[in-house]
Amino acid sequence: MKRRILLALVLLLLLALAIIAPTYAAIHRSQQPPLHTTRATAADTEQEPLIRNPLSRSGSCGVERWSVKTGTDADVGLINLQSTTQTTIAALAALPAPSNLPANNRIQPTETTVFQLHDTLIEYKLESDSDYHLVLSDGLGNTMIGEIPDPACVGSSSPLLSGIQQARSQFDARYTPTGSFQTANVPVAVTGVGFFDFLHGQTGVAPNGIELHAVLDVQFGTGGTPTPPPTTNPTPVSTGTPPI
Repeated sequence: MKRRILLALVLLLLLALAIIAPTYAAIHRSQQPPLHTTRATAADTEQEPLIRNPLSRSGSCGVERWSVKTGTDADVGLINLQSTTQTTIAALAALPAPSNLPANNRIQPTETTVFQLHDTLIEYKLESDSDYHLVLSDGLGNTMIGEIPDPACVGSSSPLLSGIQQARSQFDARYTPTGSFQTANVPVAVTGVGFFDFLHGQTGVAPNGIELHAVLDVQFGTGGTPTPPPTTNPTPVSTGTPPI
């Protein structure tokens, strides 16, 4: 008799588990974010150190190579702001990536040159460091990034400040960047200083991390491909403090 009762209890327990388990699994799955959403979010999250600045657009400014990005580094005097070199995304992306990215010095000749690109602005966003992140495309499968810093994050001694203010005003007159990417797909002529960034999952980044940072001028409706520069790719070298 006891054996029959025990057997009946076991059968009831197994039946209950068979009913409950699928229901629990369905509830658990419904509480999980879709896999593609999780991956997309991770890919678009650009993790960089930040420093608080309540005057900036996002309330923060960047840290990594920030003096080089904004023109308060030891080598900023080496930039020839009176000369602009026409180039292409393909030419810049073909430059060898430096083995070392100094915090307060520039990689010559790339980071001491003002370049101009005639391409398409694909999309843009406001980054957590208050930069405007511009994704540029040449229509041939090559993309790279241009960055317009927030003037509030730029030191007053920077010779790039007036250009940064100009580019920021030009962009603000046409778009209102937010923390999410917005599509543009408009031809642009973008002028800015060459810069090698660390690769950290940026949207639109060139394989070697080359950017225009800081962008000093943006002209809309003037895209197209300029005459390519000579096909020479000098090896970037790190400089020291410029001689006095």
